Amino acid sequence: MTEEISTQILDAAEARFRTYGFGKTTMAEIASDTDMSTANLYRFYENKLAIGSAMADRCFGNRGAILSEIVKRTGISEAERLEIFVLGMLEYGHGQFSNEPKLSELVDVIIKKRPDLIQFQVDSDKAFIATILRQGCGSGEFAVDDIDEMSPYVLAAIVKFSSPFFIAMYPFEELERLAKGVVSLILNGLVKNN
Repeated sequence: MTEEISTQILDAAEARFRTYGFGKTTMAEIASDTDMSTANLYRFYENKLAIGSAMADRCFGNRGAILSEIVKRTGISEAERLEIFVLGMLEYGHGQFSNEPKLSELVDVIIKKRPDLIQFQVDSDKAFIATILRQGCGSGEFAVDDIDEMSPYVLAAIVKFSSPFFIAMYPFEELERLAKGVVSLILNGLVKNN
């Protein structure tokens, strides 16, 4: 499958899912929106779940690229990096899911039917956090005995700020305030006492 056709299909499906929801969108409608026959669409994706999974994968890839850039950024302390990382998670999620109630239906389907994609995302986030903690320990800014053990705890504390459920529930300003407060609490536990 060419990247151009894949992008066209995923863009059409995303527009449908955002407007009508995953359940009320048909393969025939997606095919029509891409000016192809339904039979031809099935040559590219075996079903609607495969399209939704590809959309989730694309979303996770875009998010990962943004978070990776934050982790690699130079000229900031690791405490600043952790806060920017959490706020980056929030900003990306808010951009994707605020005012998009129909899109949360796709999220629910992916959680139930493709937990491997969610686990990949969780593992990726833990790896980013571990990198930040490792860099902080290397610079003497943090004191963490077991980075691999600590990373899931940090992720558990910040997961609210990337969850479509919470993003839809609270205004951005409230989530941003909460995120900064949670990062401050985390840093109190990580920062090396002299």
